[in-house]
Parts: sequence; C-alpha cells; structure tokens
Amino acid sequence: MLFVSHANPEDNLFTRWLALRLAREGYPVWSDLTKLLGGEDFWRDIEVAIRERTAKFLFVLSKTSNQKQGALMELTVARKVGRNIQDFIIPLRIDDIRHDDINIELQRLNCIDFSKGWTTGYGSLLKKLQEDGIERDPRFTPDAVTKWWRDNYSVAEGVTPTPERCASNWFEFSKLPETVWLHSIDPQDKFKKAVEDEILEFSVPTRPHGTCLFSFAKADELSAQLAEHGLEIVHSVELSVDGFSKDGMEHPKIERRDARYILSGMFRDGFERFAISKGLLPYELSGGAKYYWFKQGLVENDKVFFTNPAGEKCWRAMVGYKSFSAKEGQTRYRNWHFGIQARPFFWPFTGFAVKAHVAFTENGVLYESKAKQHAARRSQCKSWYNDDWLDRILATMTFFAGENGNEIQIPLSSDQFLIAKRTPMLFESPVSFQLMEEQPPVEEPGHDDEEGDESEEEEVEA
Repeated sequence: MLFVSHANPEDNLFTRWLALRLAREGYPVWSDLTKLLGGEDFWRDIEVAIRERTAKFLFVLSKTSNQKQGALMELTVARKVGRNIQDFIIPLRIDDIRHDDINIELQRLNCIDFSKGWTTGYGSLLKKLQEDGIERDPRFTPDAVTKWWRDNYSVAEGVTPTPERCASNWFEFSKLPETVWLHSIDPQDKFKKAVEDEILEFSVPTRPHGTCLFSFAKADELSAQLAEHGLEIVHSVELSVDGFSKDGMEHPKIERRDARYILSGMFRDGFERFAISKGLLPYELSGGAKYYWFKQGLVENDKVFFTNPAGEKCWRAMVGYKSFSAKEGQTRYRNWHFGIQARPFFWPFTGFAVKAHVAFTENGVLYESKAKQHAARRSQCKSWYNDDWLDRILATMTFFAGENGNEIQIPLSSDQFLIAKRTPMLFESPVSFQLMEEQPPVEEPGHDDEEGDESEEEEVEA
C-alpha cells in the first residue's frame, strides 16, 4: 500500500485530496484522514504497517511537517525500512520550504514538487509509481471514493438557509448610444484596398462593411481622416442603435447577429481606447485579443480604493513585486501588473463581461515571451482566490469611474457615449455555504518560487 505521512491538521486539505485521487486510480492508500479506503480497518501498530505493508512512504513535506513530531517519528521508521528498498520514501514538497531547512532525513532524496500546482505534482507522482511497478488493488475504485465521501460528508453539511448575495464579473450598460451611422465611401475600390492594407486610422471606433463604414460619429467627424487617403463620404444613413441591435438592416442586408457583432466590435474598440486614455498599457494575447494593465506609478502607491458589494471600503494593490536572489548573487525584481479585458454582450445581459489578467515586467521591461508570461502567471497567481481577482476587477472599474462616480462613460464619438455601471450585477442565492473545516492560509500574491535560476525569495509586496 501507499502510506501518506503528513502534519495534522495543517496539511489535511492536501493529504485528503491526494489520498482520494490515488484511491480513484486504484492504488491502496492509507492516511489518518481516510484510513484504508475499500479495504480493511487500519491496524494499531503504525511501525508494523510501515515495515510490513507499505510499498511507498509518501511524506507530505511542508514547513510544518518538517518539524512536526508525529510526522518525523513516522519518517524515522521509514528511513530504517528504506535502507534496503530503493526509493522507498518519496517526499512531496507542497510549499516554499527552503532546501537548506529540509530535515536531514530527506535532504538527499528527490522531491516531487507540488508547490507550483497540485495537478502538476500529481502527474509526476503517478509516473513515478508506474515506473516503480506499484500494484493496484481492485477494491480501490472511484465508487469506493464516492462511498467514503458520502459516509463522511453530508450533502447538506455547511449549507444554511441564510440568503447570500454573490457578485459577478458582469457590468450592465446603463445607457447605449442612440444612433449609429452607415457611411458610403468613394472611390469604392480605393476604400476596399485601404481596409485590406489596414492603413485607415480614426480617432473614434469604426467598422468597415463592404464599401461602407459604420461609426457612431457623423460624416464631418470622419471626413478629414478619410481625405488623407483620397476618400470621401458620399451618403450617410442614420440608424437607431436599439432597432439595429434587435432587427439588423434590410438594405444592405444585415442579420441581427451580424448587427450585434458590429456594435460589439465598436463597443470593445471604444473601451480599449478609453483604457489607454486612462493610462493603462495594452498586451496582445496569442489569439490577437488584448487586455490592459496598470503600469507602476499610475495610481498613488499602486493601490486603488473601492467599495465592495457589501458596502465596505476596501483597497487592492494593482502592481506588486517579488525579489529573487539569483545564483550570481545579484537581486532581481519581477513586477506583476493587474489588467483587464472587457467583452461586450447583448445576451443574456447587455453589458461588459470583464476578465482579469496579470502582466509581468522585470526592471521595467515587459516579458516579450508569451511562454514566460504564462509561466510567471501560473507561479505568481496560483494562490489568488476568487476574492483576489474580483476585488481587483472592482477596483479597476472604480478607477475608470472615478472614486465617487457610479458610472463609466466611454466616448464613442464627439457627442455619443457608452455608459456602463461601475458596480457588477449581483445574484442572490436562497442558501449559503460555509466550509466546516479550517482552510489553509491564503498567501499574498506571488508567494512562491519561479522556475529557472531564482533560488530564494527575499520579499514580497503585501
């Protein structure tokens, strides 16, 4: 069997997760939290169990278990057994414990790293067990795990009849622009070529459609920029935004779906121009979409104050840092910068769905490699919970509206605006849920090590 040793109660959450996952895979596994799923009751003499029944001793290595008497006593027994069995002990590192601080019993053993992601570490552990030929037991199945869970955790545990208000990342439009214009452009061939070459630039959102141009701006607001390319507006049609979004257009034929696509594109364009005007910087994702992030010093102390849905005054850092002591002894600083991407919707609501992102710089220079950005994001933000992400979205929307503003006014032309609410849509659940057991402490953003030549974390922005 697999014996899982850990610090109780500090590392219970990880240990229970691991034991149940291994049992689902068919491995006979024992921990003091789950006992022997699908098999016999555990025996009283743990030392005999480790000596006579254990194929692999999995030690959940953390800052706590590294000093916990009970876990260390089990480790001592396992070390004696392991003298005659290759790779008998497998340490599973789950936090940022320094190598120099690891118990001497474990320092020479190869650890499997779960600190950068439980699923990543779990994959490495499964590979190791398979390579070492650890046998599975037909009594350990997904059904056995399900039965254990139902026997130990009531479906209603933690559920109370108290209503709970939940915030979303949806921000409704409180007012749409009233009019959208369809401008016919001449010469048509020259206009099409200019669109294909992407040389037309306007100070307001526009969308080409055949030989025409959609815009919330009237002809005189676009004429000068078109004239620079030898183009002119020869005819304009005024459309109701509400009617166009609901019914499309007959001549030229534009279906409702395409009409909404055109409007959404210009709304998104307007938001992106607005974000830049507020000082945020763009980052282009691999699919071509962009998000907009806070540069250092954009807001005082890199913090934004806001009011959460409960009416409480809060603040969140929009920029932070982490320092590394590299092998050559020179301290390096990596900054994280919060950013958002807004996607307009007409259904199931009319507004922006706001998605959170994080950009990374070093010495003020943005990482050019998307792979490096992705690796840093997985490392830095793995301990951010939903509240961390949502609060920063709310802080960003407050920044856009102004601390005392209730709406975000996005210019679409010289006289038309798209107005979005600063606060998100709220949903009310008739019941509340609260976990019955203590959860692990939430680390501040970035409290982990980066892959590569960084060997030690010096400090983290709180």
